Amino acid sequence: MEKKTETINRPPVVVILGHIDHGKTSLLTSIRDFKVLEKETGGITQHVGAYQVVHNENKITFIDTPGHESFSAIRARGSNLADIAILVIDAVEGIKKQTKEAIEHIKKSNVLTIVAFNKMDKPGADPEMVKQQLFKEDILVESYGGTVPSVEISALTGKGITDLLDMILLVAEMEDLKAETNKTEGVIIESYMDPQKGPTSTVLIEKGNLKKGDYIGTESSVGKVKYLGDFLGKEIEEADPSDPVIIIGFENVPMVGERMYVYQSIDEAKTKIKEKANGYNFDDDSNQDKKYLNLIIKADALGSIEAIREILNILPQETVGIRIIKAEVGNVSETDIRLARGGNASIISFRTKIDKIAEITAEKENTKIHEFNIIYELSQKVRELMERKLVKEKERTELGKVDVLAIFRTEKNRQIVGGNVIEGEVPKSAMLEIMRDGEKVGSGKIVGLQSGKKDCDVVKKGKESGILYQGSERIKEGDELIIYREDYVKEQL
Repeated sequence: MEKKTETINRPPVVVILGHIDHGKTSLLTSIRDFKVLEKETGGITQHVGAYQVVHNENKITFIDTPGHESFSAIRARGSNLADIAILVIDAVEGIKKQTKEAIEHIKKSNVLTIVAFNKMDKPGADPEMVKQQLFKEDILVESYGGTVPSVEISALTGKGITDLLDMILLVAEMEDLKAETNKTEGVIIESYMDPQKGPTSTVLIEKGNLKKGDYIGTESSVGKVKYLGDFLGKEIEEADPSDPVIIIGFENVPMVGERMYVYQSIDEAKTKIKEKANGYNFDDDSNQDKKYLNLIIKADALGSIEAIREILNILPQETVGIRIIKAEVGNVSETDIRLARGGNASIISFRTKIDKIAEITAEKENTKIHEFNIIYELSQKVRELMERKLVKEKERTELGKVDVLAIFRTEKNRQIVGGNVIEGEVPKSAMLEIMRDGEKVGSGKIVGLQSGKKDCDVVKKGKESGILYQGSERIKEGDELIIYREDYVKEQL
């Protein structure tokens, strides 16, 4: 009998979007300073990408994304992440280009939205003007007969912050947000290599409960939760749905946006990751006409990886596609060398080092590691690697014809013959076909050429030529030789 899915109520997860100068960061800071009461812990000492507040005895989780692009990148990996988006707009300046970009991201993600008219403490603040601008962008606020709630605030003075938090809880209550308890899942919202602590990640718990000691795994990394902390850096034993937590224990830095699962053992976690990695035959594609370049990317930071992804996306991929089978922060390891061999992949190292064992393994297995400090040079190398994947096709060009008049010498696989060039020309090192009674009987190569008993590079039409021919078929008097050249021509990217 299938186990019944159990659910519990969970706090809303909120992301704040908008123009960089319209008070997005100020609003986050204002809410945090206004509501985070655990001052004895020393407050937030590092950027963890998320934090929680308690308002009217209800938790609210805020995701502090660096920008709309990061928010969309996380969503593109299959995570809904946020339940509600706060669209912050300067009530004096109104809608700007970045505001329109934020609106587009909100529309694509279909996330519930609350508009916050910020800087209401300033002279010239005109929320009505902004509401009209929003109408032109197909965002209709409630006071204009629409469904999108709006709140007037000042991040500087704290005006309207309570109203905004009330509105968030009201929208969340109407949505009746639930989380499954049967299994534990989360999503990586920040990740980096701490020099002292090792791989450190901020994870938003979406389902179930995460405990210290749990075995965890993502698409690219596994581990055991050695340290579990809340957003203030205070160690905790357990985390619930919608909680943002700091985890130390991954074997390497997982990618932002990857889903995290809890397993029964580290072996099970590794098996699941291996199944995902090996579940696709990297050399087998339904589109047999298209080749793929498999890449393993190691870099100094997640920002570098995202920048590399962006520049690689610009490269033309109609004939050769790029498939990134692994991308992570850290040194090139022996595991990367093994994966490169198994996945027929090229290793790209950007501003990072190569472990000594990896260096030895790479040399032993003749695996090339391409190292870069400049992203443009990396892009050029990847293009070059892609071009090597292109199919080389032989292109034949006919150059001339010769009537065979005499056979001067015959040796094993070689003959010296004399003939008259009746069409085109005969260059040295060209290929030839032997035609007899209109049919091809053999082929070979010209390895020597004379005209007037002197060595030469080419004999033109109307001249007699002595040809040193190499091939298995014997040429006879009266045969016609078709002279041609074969060139290997690559497809274009």
